[in-house]
Amino acid sequence: MRIWKRHRAWLALPIQRPSLLAPSIVYAGLLHMVGTQVGLLDIQNPYWVLGVGGLLLLSPVYHALLLPGIASTFGGEIVDWRTAVRSLHIPFARLFVGEIVVAAAVIAGGFLLLIPGIYIGMRLIYYKQAIVFGEHSVAGAFRESFRRTTDVRSTLGLFGVLAVLYGCAIGLDTLLVAFAPNLILHVGGILGTALLLTWMNVAVTAAYSKPVDGP
Repeated sequence: MRIWKRHRAWLALPIQRPSLLAPSIVYAGLLHMVGTQVGLLDIQNPYWVLGVGGLLLLSPVYHALLLPGIASTFGGEIVDWRTAVRSLHIPFARLFVGEIVVAAAVIAGGFLLLIPGIYIGMRLIYYKQAIVFGEHSVAGAFRESFRRTTDVRSTLGLFGVLAVLYGCAIGLDTLLVAFAPNLILHVGGILGTALLLTWMNVAVTAAYSKPVDGP
């Protein structure tokens, strides 16, 4: 019962604080624009480098804005977006480097088999929070994430939550492709993706905020 109450609380968070959705709506819209031009593995597309490079640059900006907003909301405070924007430059470089390293590691693990890619992704799931909240270096953030994912039960629980949310996001993307000319559906899809992205980050940040044992 307590677990359900906790999950219900963070599921309701973006509904109770709609301002949290703002960065996700912009990010989801840009993802949608890039996705309509180039696929992630469509290397022969001349826009592939620009598309993937743009995503790698967008993600650090998005998380540097959203994560402090989520933390403020957890603390019952009003989100100060102006301060978040002014502070973007502090974690940006580390988030950018981390994004490249983690993406490369997950893709390499995925080429071997699906399981290694998932394992690497889950062991490094907290690196963004460790950079933004713990002010760790990239290497320090990776170590901190590994330290926080030694509890198999809680890590599998978080994986289950994220798997459901990612599954919904993939299903939504498939629906948008099937009904490409429908503008209203695309707008609704962007809003739905923004909500799912916010939930993912709220779930990971909530899990990161729990105290852990160990050195």
